[in-house]
Amino acid sequence: MTESSVKKRRLSYKSVALVLCVVAVTALTAWGLVTVSTASIYPQGLQPTSAFVTLPNSTLSKNGTAVRFTSVSAVASGDVMAVRGYLLTSSGSPIAGANVYFTYFVYGAYKTQMGLTDQNGFFQVPFPINWTGWLPLTLTYFGDSKDNGLTQHFELFGETT
Repeated sequence: MTESSVKKRRLSYKSVALVLCVVAVTALTAWGLVTVSTASIYPQGLQPTSAFVTLPNSTLSKNGTAVRFTSVSAVASGDVMAVRGYLLTSSGSPIAGANVYFTYFVYGAYKTQMGLTDQNGFFQVPFPINWTGWLPLTLTYFGDSKDNGLTQHFELFGETT
C-alpha cells in the first residue's frame, strides 16, 4: 500500500464519520421539533388520533321535526378549551343521545370532533387546542326518522391571552 492510498482511506473514514454525525444531529433536531410542536398544539396529552373523527358522508334527514342548536359557546377550564350547547327541537324539547359533529379549520386542515347529547340535549366537547380570536365552527346533526338534520355555522371567540 502506498502512502497516498492510506491518506485517501483515512480521508474517506473522516468523511463518513462527518456525514453520520450530520445525519444524527439532523434526525435528533427533527424529532425534537416534532415533539415540541405536537405538545404545543395538543396540550395535556391529547393527540389528534384520539380527538378527531371522520365526518360521515351522509345526507341530512328531512323527516320529522325541525331542530336547532342553542346556547353554543366556548368555555375555558384551565388550559383546556371546550365548546358546549344544546340540541333542541323547534318546540324546545331536548334531543337525547344524538351525535353532534364539530368541524373547524385550524393549522392548515379541517378537523372534526364528535360529541353526544345528554338527556337534556346538552353537549360539550373539549378541544385539543386553544385558540385566540374567532374560530369558524360548523355543527352538524344528521337527524333520524324523528328529527330533521341540521348544519349550522358559528364563530366562537377563543382565549384573549
